Amino acid sequence: MNIDIDYIVQLVYYNHVIGMGNAHTSTASFAMDLSKYPLPETVLVHILSFVDGKDLLLKCSRVCQTWKRLIDSQTLWRTKCERAGFYSTDLLPSPPDDFKKYFFQNPYNRNLIKNPCALENFSHWKVDQNGGDRFRIEEKPCGSHPLENFTDVKGQYKCWVTSYGWCEKHQVIDLISEGCSPKVLDEMRPEIQVSEWYAGRFDCKMVYQIKVKLLDEESKELKKWSFSDHKPAGKDWFKVDHIFTSYPKGLRFITFKHKGKDEQFWAGHYGSKFTMACVRFNLSHRSGEKTSESQRESNSEYSSSSSSEDEYSD
Repeated sequence: MNIDIDYIVQLVYYNHVIGMGNAHTSTASFAMDLSKYPLPETVLVHILSFVDGKDLLLKCSRVCQTWKRLIDSQTLWRTKCERAGFYSTDLLPSPPDDFKKYFFQNPYNRNLIKNPCALENFSHWKVDQNGGDRFRIEEKPCGSHPLENFTDVKGQYKCWVTSYGWCEKHQVIDLISEGCSPKVLDEMRPEIQVSEWYAGRFDCKMVYQIKVKLLDEESKELKKWSFSDHKPAGKDWFKVDHIFTSYPKGLRFITFKHKGKDEQFWAGHYGSKFTMACVRFNLSHRSGEKTSESQRESNSEYSSSSSSEDEYSD
């Protein structure tokens, strides 16, 4: 029997995008249409793997028992992970225990910092010091060039701005809660990329500091990196970045801490500003890509990846 795959795909689209607006009638008629085509389950899984993950769970799983069984299967979600580039045996020799959970958590292919660009004010951050006139959030950087002049900005962003006293905050990343596997963390120990953008103002000197620690399950330090920078008055943005490699086994938490102030003790908010905090794994070195050390660092002339002699002061 000849199967019109294009028609089947249209049926899938109609059902999960349009038809579920009237679920009782559309599902029944859709199931009748499908009954004309005894598709092999491998073909049906392939077609369903192109559907948005949330739509699969909320809409397509309601079509019939067969669809629900396939959507609950590991095969479908493994296919989606592979297509999205989240999983391959080159990247992760040990497959996840639950591909559906892994697909939605996606721990090794995203920024693990929550609220990295101040869009949620101070949500997910703990303020440790709020000196001077305290932290402030700017929707557009005052006294500085637009960040878009220095990097490709995707989506909206804001920035945190410091004052004449130290303004400091931190965030703790629980890697297991984010979906990471202890086996991957202990045996593969993938590279960890850390970065952030910071700037001052055209009329005031400033200082910016960052410290990142890798911790075990008892919050004991495994490895750390810090960076400190004093800048004269200026409107440019700078990117600080670092790659953790060859860290000890037992990594379970990452702490990301940053702070700043102005160096002229001016009332108001003339200190360093920062945004786009990022902590993410880099699995590319396991996929056969031969990447040199210089290529792994930022190509931006405004980037720095080395620690300053004036380290982060606690």
